[in-house]
Amino acid sequence: MNAVRSIESLAAGDAQPNLFRTLGPTLLISMAYIDLGKWLVAVDAGSRFGYDLVLLVLLFNFSAILCQYLSTCIGMVTGKNLAEICRQEYNRVICVVLGLQAWLSLLTSELTMIAGVAVGFNLVFEHDDLITAICFASVVVNLLPYTLSHLDKWLAGMINACIAGFTLLCFVLGLLISHPQTPVNMNVMFPKLSGESAYSLMALLGANIIAHNFYTHSAFVQVQRRFSVDTLGSLFHDHLFSILFIFTGIFLVNYILMSSAADESSETMVMNFQDAMELMHQIFTNPVAPIVLLVILLFSSHIISLTCIVSSDVISENFFGIKLPLSAHHLLPKGFAMILTIYCAKVAGPGGIYQSLIMCPVIQAMLLPSSVIPILRVSSSRLWMGRYRVSLCVEILAFLAFLLALFTNIIFAAEILFGDSTWTNNLKGDTGCAAVLPYSVVVLISCASIAFTLLLSVTPLKSASNEAETQLLSVHSRRETMETT
Repeated sequence: MNAVRSIESLAAGDAQPNLFRTLGPTLLISMAYIDLGKWLVAVDAGSRFGYDLVLLVLLFNFSAILCQYLSTCIGMVTGKNLAEICRQEYNRVICVVLGLQAWLSLLTSELTMIAGVAVGFNLVFEHDDLITAICFASVVVNLLPYTLSHLDKWLAGMINACIAGFTLLCFVLGLLISHPQTPVNMNVMFPKLSGESAYSLMALLGANIIAHNFYTHSAFVQVQRRFSVDTLGSLFHDHLFSILFIFTGIFLVNYILMSSAADESSETMVMNFQDAMELMHQIFTNPVAPIVLLVILLFSSHIISLTCIVSSDVISENFFGIKLPLSAHHLLPKGFAMILTIYCAKVAGPGGIYQSLIMCPVIQAMLLPSSVIPILRVSSSRLWMGRYRVSLCVEILAFLAFLLALFTNIIFAAEILFGDSTWTNNLKGDTGCAAVLPYSVVVLISCASIAFTLLLSVTPLKSASNEAETQLLSVHSRRETMETT
């Protein structure tokens, strides 16, 4: 479909200003960070812990900027997407596990997209039937992609970029206008962590860094490999500026949501869906805010739907060796996501939707550390990157970002296994609340993800092993020659 191929045209810069080569793909990627689930995570964390986690959110944002930038560098230099390189560098089992993690990350994005549009529909039209709203959301998010599929790919690419830019602008400016006097609190330099905050911390990590976006972003820009060395060098700087610019706006919104929730909630914490909606109404004081919210969700869901098709195609072809038509990549993830969303609504009603919107970023955070390792390995590989191999300073920063994600997961796993916090008891069912995801499943995913991360961290790339063997043979050959002489 031309709507999907338009992304390649956008990144290639066919008959377009150079700005669209870098800003366009980044705008499309950024839509996954502005769904309703990400907003609720920030509001929930701010209402519960005030400014205690703001500094860590800033570090998560820096990590996202670095990982997305390295992904674009890999795609531009090698002419291959990250999943394609993983297929060449890792064995079949590791590729399948990486593919399952990426597909689960994609599925959670689809779920939060459908659930978010359904909630927005209910808020605007004051409709109480969640199942009808979910069905409406599942249909409406497919309308615009199919409409654009009949357009020329260049025109479709321009429209997609403009929709993404307009949505992000409304997202940032709308919140700034709604809260023009948001205070800048200086008591955020020392984050206060506890067992109670581990769940919110994981949700904030997953809301700021999304694993499958690494593969998607590298796939968007891999066509830029055809440019000259001089043009490629300038594109690196343009990509870095675009990512910095957009992700700074995303952090600004997260900060405003957290600080506003901390100030508005004062005595009340967000405990359920009704509390979250009431707090959102206090934050978005303008009476037209619900309508703007729904428009933002609808436009962002279109872009998320489009990028998820590309992600699904890249993941299935390179990790699983399965080539499916684009229509299958369009329908399968949304079908699964719709079924899971209806299940959450049936099991726990509005509370189930709220749980799913918070739980999805937590799951994405569990999948993150192992997804960062291939970026570290490939971007620092001289065989793959050549003269564009990252500097030692950037390599250290990327390693610190990986450690931040890993330690956050370890803290979460320790609390869920041995802690006695409120959210742990909720997952166990001790409080009488219905859980949309069983405690045993959360424990299994968390522990399995950490174990796989540790395995992958000690597994070198095949090309690195071959290079080491070649160098060793060369050294032995020179020694034998000298001894013979």
